[in-house]
Amino acid sequence: MRLSYKKVSFTLAFTQKIPFPVPPAFVLRSVVGSQLRRLCCVSPKTRCTECMSSQSCAYGFAFESILPKDNQVLKGRDRISHPLILETEPFDRLMTDSLDFQLIFLGAAVTALPYFYSALQDGGNAGVLKERYPFRITDVRDGSRSLLLHEHTLDTRSETSLWEYPVEHTEPQEQGIRKTLMLRLRSPLRFKTGGRYTGTFSAGELALSLHRRAQTLCSQYGLNDGSVPVPGSAPGWEITENHLAWQDYTHYSARQKQPMHLGGLTGHLTLSGVFTPYEYALLRFAELFHAGKNTAFGLGKIDIWEKG
Repeated sequence: MRLSYKKVSFTLAFTQKIPFPVPPAFVLRSVVGSQLRRLCCVSPKTRCTECMSSQSCAYGFAFESILPKDNQVLKGRDRISHPLILETEPFDRLMTDSLDFQLIFLGAAVTALPYFYSALQDGGNAGVLKERYPFRITDVRDGSRSLLLHEHTLDTRSETSLWEYPVEHTEPQEQGIRKTLMLRLRSPLRFKTGGRYTGTFSAGELALSLHRRAQTLCSQYGLNDGSVPVPGSAPGWEITENHLAWQDYTHYSARQKQPMHLGGLTGHLTLSGVFTPYEYALLRFAELFHAGKNTAFGLGKIDIWEKG
């Protein structure tokens, strides 16, 4: 399994301190999505699912992610996880005159970076929130390197990073590693058990959710040879401390003309026991690419560290 990606950081400057009534990630997702659609759409009266350009359109690829129902990744489903993940700190409401955030492009989505930059520029000119506060992009970075050549041009030649499993030093699949891990949810986690969003879950349900996301993203945007087994319902580790609570968030979707409920679990928990190399790799995968649903809104960001 492998997945190439690029994490690009943006810095925005507003003309004054502005209050965000909702998490800034929700606002940024709406700004980029609406401006990218306006920029790319060649058939505005056609639904994305029926548009002949849906597979070649940057907006359709990143935000609609349409599949034929006879696809080999999620059979019977006509949409898949988006190849774009948004991160911002802090996640919750704030008042500020500047904002840093990151976009993580998966696989071929990295070629759409110039479109996202242009969409963000247009969003800055149009302004955000009901008051239409304008902003400008003051920096775009790939790690420590600035990609901003001048106002309308980015350097897009930098290489992508790669996540893969197994790697050369990985221990045999059946051999476990005893660890105690702390897992902190830096933005709300949403995933389903039994077809419903859950406020509680077992170690097996968490492992299966992480496995499904890694399999889906690698199959659609990277490489998945199908060689890793599905985690069992009773892994060798367990949740020994649980300090999670459900936090509700609401985002109004201008496209759907209705509010979206984006609540999820926040807090931290402790995982203890014997982890197979693949289970441990899944946790590190989630640390890079988030977990659960609605990651394009900044949800599901986690940190993991070993407890001494």
